[in-house]
Amino acid sequence: MRRWARADTADRENRERAYEDLEFLEPGGQWEAEIKQLRESAGRPCLEFDRLGTTVAQITGDIRQMRPAIKVVAIDDRGDKETAEVRAGIIRYVEGRSDASAIYFAAADQQVPAGVGHWKVITEYGSDSTFEQEIAVAPIPDGIGVRWDPDAVKKTREDAKFCFIPVDKDRAAYEEEYPDHPCEEIGGSDASFTGASDWSTPDVVRLAEYYVKTPVKKRLALMPDGEVRDLTNADPEDLAEAEVMAAQGQARIEVRDGHKIERYLINAREVLEGPVLIPGRFIPVVPVFGVEQVIGKKRTRRGVVRKAKDSQRAYNYSRSTQTEVVALQPKAPFVGTEEQFRGYEDIWATANSENHPFLPYNPDPKAGTAMPQRVPPPVASSGLAELSREAAEDIKGVTGIYDASLGAPSNESSGKAILARQREGDVGSFVYIENFNRAIRHTGAIINSMIPAIYDTARTLRIIGEDGKVDLVKLNQPQGLAVDGKSEVIKNDVTVGAYDVSFEMGASYSTKQQAASDGIMAFIQAAPNAAPLVLDILAKAQDWPLSDKIAKRIRTMLPPQIQAQEAQESGEPPPPPMPPSPQEQAAMQAQERQQQIEAGRLQVDMKKLDVEREKLRNDMLKIQTEADRLIAEAQMGAAQPGAPAADPRLDAIAAAVAQLSEVVSMIMEEMSAVEPPPPAPPAEPEPPMALPADLVEPPPGGFSFDPSALGQPAPDMMGQP
Repeated sequence: MRRWARADTADRENRERAYEDLEFLEPGGQWEAEIKQLRESAGRPCLEFDRLGTTVAQITGDIRQMRPAIKVVAIDDRGDKETAEVRAGIIRYVEGRSDASAIYFAAADQQVPAGVGHWKVITEYGSDSTFEQEIAVAPIPDGIGVRWDPDAVKKTREDAKFCFIPVDKDRAAYEEEYPDHPCEEIGGSDASFTGASDWSTPDVVRLAEYYVKTPVKKRLALMPDGEVRDLTNADPEDLAEAEVMAAQGQARIEVRDGHKIERYLINAREVLEGPVLIPGRFIPVVPVFGVEQVIGKKRTRRGVVRKAKDSQRAYNYSRSTQTEVVALQPKAPFVGTEEQFRGYEDIWATANSENHPFLPYNPDPKAGTAMPQRVPPPVASSGLAELSREAAEDIKGVTGIYDASLGAPSNESSGKAILARQREGDVGSFVYIENFNRAIRHTGAIINSMIPAIYDTARTLRIIGEDGKVDLVKLNQPQGLAVDGKSEVIKNDVTVGAYDVSFEMGASYSTKQQAASDGIMAFIQAAPNAAPLVLDILAKAQDWPLSDKIAKRIRTMLPPQIQAQEAQESGEPPPPPMPPSPQEQAAMQAQERQQQIEAGRLQVDMKKLDVEREKLRNDMLKIQTEADRLIAEAQMGAAQPGAPAADPRLDAIAAAVAQLSEVVSMIMEEMSAVEPPPPAPPAEPEPPMALPADLVEPPPGGFSFDPSALGQPAPDMMGQP
């Protein structure tokens, strides 16, 4: 309770003024109580022409149009990209099952006008019939009343040592839920030093969720593979293993200062529930601030309403006075002597409310010929009109939201000029959007730190990808068996590795979908040839009905390789091949006929080659036979008694025939190149013997041979040319 008192005192002024800012936007809250009472007692109007509500709605509308994208990245060797994507999918799953967007925007509705809003992250069982826990985002209805450690300085308050979330409960409901803790004892005289008098009233009893960081000593072990194990409450086997490896110099064990997060439910006197250990390393309460400044030792906080109150009050005063003046014009009184109205008082009293055909009066000698006259009505003041205009401009100047940002027509004519003027208004209010982004990122960090402790068993989650597709993902699934001392591989193991959170937020002037549509249209105009490849994405980026169905139909017309890539990214089976078009079928048939014609021509050419090869073989055989016959006759003639000596040209003729046979064989091999290679050719014969230069005329029955046919010079035959 000493911590409560310190936090309550440090932030009391900001908290009280924040409540006033919220009440200022409610009907009847824009007039100060004293002034309103005086005007109403005098019968004067106290009208409200709320212009700040539209300004606040413009900023919160920009926030609502955004679609935050939380991404997770691995920051050590044990993390990987696939598991990081799974963790990001789990965060989106948690946000989806919690309807987190509605919770975020409800906090923004307090952040923008009052300067502060809150939500929290809790753990709960998935249902009343399961042992599996889930993470959820939960609202804090009174975000202004949250008390933080006044020594915390970070925008996310992640450095705070404690936090209180007060909840005012109906007295009857409290007594029914906690019968053993009577509320009469809460506000006793002996508890006045704690400020407990505010904790119990005749109607409500205040409870508070109390989150606290408790210092602890952690024993950590750095393993050879880079894994950091927490041995503070480890099993004896794991502890012994780490100590053995440390003794061998393979691991390092150190004692570090750490903390644990605990939650209590308290009233002003006692603890009703707790302590409950909260997984993760953050207090699971997320603040989202407006404009926060530190002036010396004082921390101030405000929203967009704070500085615009006086301008709004001036506008209400000027418009109310204008209305009052105009309303009194038809009720101007009549002026006359008392004698002139005597006897006709009832008629003249109703002259401003009834349409009398005539107004009688008594002549009064004191008035001469004058008759009762109506007093001139009050004239609308030009100063009031000018005051109204100046007050309206002051509201725009203080908030930074001008007419173009609110959709009012101006001198801009093109769409780009209108968007540029709207963005100028967005820049003036960007501090709220930036702080909202920071709060969303911190929410992702809290959920990411809780994941290893909550999703530590094998289970299947239906997560949502960045493109909105729903996938079934199996967590912590064993793959294979342990072999040779190596542990089994765990797929999508979210309990190991270190991961950090990054954040991406869409454009503030419109939805990310509209920005994507505009960008794709500009790209198609710059590269029209690429239009068929991106038309499905353009259709999906539209916000009109059936856009998804149109995108699916266009996707079926994409090239097969792109369709296969899309199917692989979404985990779907590849699409079946598209049947060929009539033009493609005709082209394929023409190509097939051409191939058949070419094959027929090749067969005819092969047959011609076979005929030519056979003819050449026969001619060679004839030459060989004739040469053998001539050589045989010459040998027989030389063997007879008295025959002349053997003609020395016979050997040259035999060698020339052999060489010719070899040349013919080479030609036949080239002609048979399209067929399987023939067996290895016989050994190359010896080169032919050169014919003698003094060759004489052949004997009777012989024949002459021209060596020039073999590339050799032809000698003179018997001295003849």
